[in-house]
Amino acid sequence: MLFRRISAALGVAGLLALPGTAAQASSATVSEPDLAPAVAVQVAPSVQDSAYLKAAHQVNLAEITLGRIAWSTTQNPELKDLAAALMRDHIRMDADLYTTARKLRVILPTAPTPAQQALVKSYESAAAATFDTYFISTQLTAHREALKLTSTQTSAGSESSVKALAAEAQPIIARHQDMLLAASKTDAGGRQS
Repeated sequence: MLFRRISAALGVAGLLALPGTAAQASSATVSEPDLAPAVAVQVAPSVQDSAYLKAAHQVNLAEITLGRIAWSTTQNPELKDLAAALMRDHIRMDADLYTTARKLRVILPTAPTPAQQALVKSYESAAAATFDTYFISTQLTAHREALKLTSTQTSAGSESSVKALAAEAQPIIARHQDMLLAASKTDAGGRQS
């Protein structure tokens, strides 16, 4: 009778904690693995995968900011469309990247790299007459580097979700590069040269 009152008041977990109770006598019948909680082991992403997530996030942050500056600065309708595409696509890619980084518990930087921040400042201070040419040339360089980054990740990465992000980003970045090349062949009024 006493046993029932104790077990009702403390529950099974309370009985296991009491010294010299029936729990000790019955512990021989309970196997140890049954007492261990089921824990999902999360494997940390590789250095390559973490580095890619951080670098790609910084590229996205920079491209969104640079696209916004270009969109508000240029008078060329083709370049305005290009800037809008850069912002839209990099916002979408960064949303997917952020979700993956969060699942993998990778802490992302809060700002672009110092070099990317310097580029933002140079865009903000660029003369309107030369802005379009400057924007296109620097963006071609940035997108070449971004393509190298994604290519390295798809070949050297180990986490499948991060490799998939890089593989999905490659054609988008390549399309941006094609758009930039086409824009480089037009003058400030949007005409083919």
